[in-house]
Amino acid sequence: MNVLVYPSTHPQANSVSQSLYTILTPHYLPQIISPDVLALPEFPWHTACGLLVLLALPQDHTGVRKYVESGGRILALGVSAKRTRGLFGLHDTLSSFGSAGLGVGLARDTSILRIIDRNASLYVSFPSQPSTPAIVDHDTNGIAVSRLSSTTLDLEIGEARVLGRYTDDKALAGVLTESGSVAVWSCAPPLAVQLLAQTLSTLGLRFDFPASPEGQRSGLSILPQLLLAHPKKWEIQQRTVHALFPEQDLEATFSALSVEDGGAETPAMKSMVFADEQDTFSFHFGRKIAADDLLSGHPVFCLMMSEISHEEKVKHVILPAQPLTTRQEARYTPLFSPSAFFTALDEFRIAGKHIPWGMGDALLYGEVVTSTQTMLDKNPKFLRALPSPLLSFATKQVSGRGRGKNTWLSPAGCMQMSLKLSVPLKSTGSTTASNTRSIRASNLVFIQYLYAIAVVEACRALDPTRQWANKVKLKWPNDIYGEFPMEETWKTVELKKLGGILVNTSFRGRVVDVIIGCGLNVLNEPPIGSLAQMAASVGGEVYSNLTVERVAAVVLATFEPMWNSFLDREDEGFQPFMHRYTGAWLHSNQSVTLTTTTPHATVRILGITPDYGLLRTEPMGGGQYIDLQPDGNSFDIMKGLIRAKTT
Repeated sequence: MNVLVYPSTHPQANSVSQSLYTILTPHYLPQIISPDVLALPEFPWHTACGLLVLLALPQDHTGVRKYVESGGRILALGVSAKRTRGLFGLHDTLSSFGSAGLGVGLARDTSILRIIDRNASLYVSFPSQPSTPAIVDHDTNGIAVSRLSSTTLDLEIGEARVLGRYTDDKALAGVLTESGSVAVWSCAPPLAVQLLAQTLSTLGLRFDFPASPEGQRSGLSILPQLLLAHPKKWEIQQRTVHALFPEQDLEATFSALSVEDGGAETPAMKSMVFADEQDTFSFHFGRKIAADDLLSGHPVFCLMMSEISHEEKVKHVILPAQPLTTRQEARYTPLFSPSAFFTALDEFRIAGKHIPWGMGDALLYGEVVTSTQTMLDKNPKFLRALPSPLLSFATKQVSGRGRGKNTWLSPAGCMQMSLKLSVPLKSTGSTTASNTRSIRASNLVFIQYLYAIAVVEACRALDPTRQWANKVKLKWPNDIYGEFPMEETWKTVELKKLGGILVNTSFRGRVVDVIIGCGLNVLNEPPIGSLAQMAASVGGEVYSNLTVERVAAVVLATFEPMWNSFLDREDEGFQPFMHRYTGAWLHSNQSVTLTTTTPHATVRILGITPDYGLLRTEPMGGGQYIDLQPDGNSFDIMKGLIRAKTT
């Protein structure tokens, strides 16, 4: 089920969505919804919406009212609210609501949302005003909030439940209506996580909210990461650290780590810090990874000394002395098996070819991180110092990123990783042969297309008989879709998004650092589409080889030779790969409407230009080609529109 946050334009929409995600995953998928989607005819968002979170007045009230009348649930933040008996209410009794500038004729006032709550009318408005710090009583504790000074909750407290009162004047701060379907808070969003969790629980949402050591409820914590390497190339771990700290003498530290101590106390932990613009990375040596300790709390935290900072800005990285054993993996990386990942890398790589340091051999793994992409591209010094190739992999992201300002949500079962590559830039006009692979700046746009091909062909490697893999398709410029069977007879397939690709580049002199982020739904449960569901739809069962570890490995093993071949034939651009890309995409000869032109134009999609990677279209009535940049344009596949991407 979805938890929808409205509107997408609200300055706190991302923050509220992130708080919801930390509490509700994996049972619900928080998503930000735009006004045009909320107002779509027949209100398709009703079907999978478990809760609608309102941060502002909806432009179209009809869909919201019908949603509540059909049993839907609403959480409204930063509101004034009044409730009156009777389905229509007595308009002339509501002048007390005038602190928000309201008066007679409320039912017709479009600045107020009126919904039916059992045998009463609930009137809700969203005043725009500055906030001041305040405290709300909560379970004998005081919770800091931002109070909107003139907002009031004028509700009859009969069967309704008080969710919180302000400590200074005991005024209502939050209330759940007697129907149990509408919760309102007068304080400004985002709501403190303790209050938010309580509210979601009273609204009847299901979640497994983690407890802190003190017993207080809190959000997902950012966990330390492990710097690992392929077991047969374990020296890559040390080479990675040497690249980050070239001035440090690390030989003694690594020598101490490699000594078996026979159960004695391990050496004092040594920490080294790499500070950057957004994050500070603290690397920790000297902590033995035990096979079966019985310490409480998350086991990775047990490796950390109590005095280490747990600020979100500080990202802790632990260096195990040896590859993790199976027992250690079960305890320290229970949601991801590094050994299974490295074994799959060997399985899918070209047989007999020795790769000294290939994609995936250096692995930075975290069970819960902010964003694999952001940790790299928002920390330029760290990015430049890291050797290439290096893979950053996470089981859960609390601030996952998509294209533009989009958020990439990653419920349970999703593969999410970012691959760092470095490649020299080729001089403009250079055609001379060189033993060093390099790339023209104009060819960087093709990286997202190459990686998209790798995802599709990786699925075919996992499904050699093509029972489901041929149903994995590409949407320009960077999305992975799947064709799912439909129950309705008038439709043969339903398209569902399976994943996306995000490429960021950073230039340093004549070298470009490339970060390829990929999120792909592997084992997700409905209503989210996933590879496992596609396999089950044709084979009657989920294929056992569909694990996150194997899918990640086969994508990298497929992309690596493709990337090398692209660089070897770089002067040919994308032409050698064009048929592989268009053979899996959704758009051949598709008719779409360009809203980027005045007047709008109906065009036919022809393909990708092999020189600059633009989408080539042709007006339906004939005429000059119209080529579109992948960046700055958004393709609404359901509406058949290409429009300028807005933030």
